[in-house]
Amino acid sequence: MWTLAVRYRRLPSPQKRLLHAALVWLILSRISLALLPLPTLQRLFLKTSKQSLAGASLDELRWALLAAARRLPGTKCLARALALQALMARAGMPARLCIGVTKDSGGVLEAHAWVLHEGAPVFDEPDLARYSLLSAFPAEA
Repeated sequence: MWTLAVRYRRLPSPQKRLLHAALVWLILSRISLALLPLPTLQRLFLKTSKQSLAGASLDELRWALLAAARRLPGTKCLARALALQALMARAGMPARLCIGVTKDSGGVLEAHAWVLHEGAPVFDEPDLARYSLLSAFPAEA
């Protein structure tokens, strides 16, 4: 725990700001997913979008989200994807949240959520092809 505090104190202010934003959006996502339907959440999260993170790169947002998610046990892919979409909107980047399903070898249904930026997944997710896309927001024109 001590090394975590030391590493945090050594972060430059812009990285601290991104980490704080990622933590806030992950917490908001987790709480809101328990209370509201996903389409309502996305509209609210993206409607309140201001370019408060303008200038942040995709790599920086990716780092902040992963660092924050590691410190919030139990954070699932949907909360991460929703938070990432909100962060990207605030950085002025287009993001498409996707939800897909597949069946594992035992026939059990599995679901996964991910974010696309300019048609490519934001995180390295080599097995996305096995998922059938159920929904995406915003939908492609």
